[in-house]
Amino acid sequence: MNIIANEINTEETLVFLTVGEEKGPGLFLLAGPSGPVAVLGPRVLEMLQGKGAGKNGRFQGKAQSLARRGEVEAFLQQHCKQHASEEE
Repeated sequence: MNIIANEINTEETLVFLTVGEEKGPGLFLLAGPSGPVAVLGPRVLEMLQGKGAGKNGRFQGKAQSLARRGEVEAFLQQHCKQHASEEE
């Protein structure tokens, strides 16, 4: 996952990647600007019932279940929309 995130300009782009079965355990990575990742990472961790940590614009961990991945995506999209409207 880190290889993929390294190929994307995460200084300006928020990236959410997961590996694992749809309803089972797996790994996740939230990468992007340090500020938003530091704020959103713990919430993503909580939503996925996982363990992990973050630093330097990366928040990664192990999820007990990826069943709520869709909810996490919606949460991150909503955050990005709010952030974009605040910049206008």
